[in-house]
Amino acid sequence: MKSFTSLLLLGALAYTTVADDLTDIAPDDVAGFNVTQTIVDSANSGIDLSLLNCTTDALQFINTAASVANDTTTRRKRANTNTGNAIDVHSHFVFPWYKALVPTTGGIPTPDWTLEDHMSFNSGLSITKTILGSSTPQANVFFGQKDLTVALARLINISTAAMRAINPKALDFFCVVPLPYVSDAIVEAKYCLDTLKGVGITTMTNHEGLYLGNSALDGFWSYVNSRTDKPIIYVHPTSPYMKVNGKFVEANPTQYLSGLVEFYFETARCYMDLSYSGVLTKYTNIRWIAAHVGGAFPSILDRMIKSLGTSMETTLKSVYNTRVFWDSAGPTYPGQVRGLLGYNIPKSQLLLGTDFPYAPAGTYTGAFMGMVTDADFNQAEMTNILRNNSVALFGKKLTL
Repeated sequence: MKSFTSLLLLGALAYTTVADDLTDIAPDDVAGFNVTQTIVDSANSGIDLSLLNCTTDALQFINTAASVANDTTTRRKRANTNTGNAIDVHSHFVFPWYKALVPTTGGIPTPDWTLEDHMSFNSGLSITKTILGSSTPQANVFFGQKDLTVALARLINISTAAMRAINPKALDFFCVVPLPYVSDAIVEAKYCLDTLKGVGITTMTNHEGLYLGNSALDGFWSYVNSRTDKPIIYVHPTSPYMKVNGKFVEANPTQYLSGLVEFYFETARCYMDLSYSGVLTKYTNIRWIAAHVGGAFPSILDRMIKSLGTSMETTLKSVYNTRVFWDSAGPTYPGQVRGLLGYNIPKSQLLLGTDFPYAPAGTYTGAFMGMVTDADFNQAEMTNILRNNSVALFGKKLTL
């Protein structure tokens, strides 16, 4: 470990220069981010980044992206092309080294992504703030291998924090944690939230087959709930998995790709699990973001919740109305969102999400227009969905 740390630090001299360059740029444009220090922090925490073949590529990506961002013409162009004010809470990065590690997502080819393409996309929809989150499989690429999972979570968070540092007015990010390894997930959450300044935590609907209501994860939720900053948990769907004869097997019961169909049922399965297990009602300091206006969850809500009795029904519906927020990613307006409105979910709980760059090409504008032209929302309500509801949820966590 010591020899690799020394090697990384030698290799990181170039990245130290990048970090120094970032601090020389005006604070309202690019905030300084010391990549070398994050490597030292990781080593001191016992996180062995040498286990990952992609570490060198990740550091090179950060260096290259920072060099592009430091270009005066690029910065001026970015500053002058976007005059909107929307906030996108469901949007993704796809670092080249991560795409090489994860060439398909939910059975679909993982898309290409660049920061400049993302900024151009935002400009087209008048989005001025993106909260980057990792799509599936997040850090769970190496099932059953804790050390690799822990290292990958740290590398993802370092890389995303570096992207945010390049353009902090336009970008914030959710922290990835190495669940189902609870003690390591607590360490990573603390480091990412307190040191890297992520604005919340992203999980998946299940981690190595454990859904979020599983009692094995209670220690993690207890830690999150104990924080005074009332953390936000953004839950992204993934493929269902089961462990059979000691091996993890994808448990999609249909012939269709998980990314096309199963993800929506995964969200329903996850929030059913969070409801039945008591996680939603027990940990009262946690706020949640459900993807794709809850996927299929509204369709099963009454059948599920009424089996718990009137008192629990009332309690859970109060949680859905106050501590769960529902993003719009996908073609969810004007049709799918009616499932939420039918339960009188307040419009103050609705947020903008785009799913960029994972949605099929050519669908973003149609999905966005389906939302902003929905006749059931007046101009003030739509303004709240596009921006104000997110500002109220995240508060000072966001750089605005």
